[in-house]
Amino acid sequence: MLDVINGEDLPGYKKKSFLLPYNGGEIWFEHLDGIYGYEKLVLCKLDSDIKSFTRPSSSAYICFVFNETTVTDDIIDAVKRSILECGKRFIKIAFVGLDKKSKRRLKSELKGKGFGVNFLEGLEDAKQWLLAK
Repeated sequence: MLDVINGEDLPGYKKKSFLLPYNGGEIWFEHLDGIYGYEKLVLCKLDSDIKSFTRPSSSAYICFVFNETTVTDDIIDAVKRSILECGKRFIKIAFVGLDKKSKRRLKSELKGKGFGVNFLEGLEDAKQWLLAK
């Protein structure tokens, strides 16, 4: 039986974020999905992954995945900071699994920052948009 009193046993929290080769390039998938209402765990997981996806050698294409996670203002702020304050230049950033309110907020806060932003329904759509040929 799964003990999710503190959320650390959730499969979504245990899921690793990773770099995926695709269509001649690479995409970083930041998996923040399946963590439901455990805001502190989402923030902790994002914080622990920032060094990986902001390395100069890491991909300039990133997809943040939020399916089955409640996205709060604090999570949006942390994602925004991870993108804008890291010193890395991203080319395209995709978001999957966001509600309308979160999409509107991120769209307005990331607009005109020098990279493409899109909000997609699934990972296949995100992969194709990020590395379209």
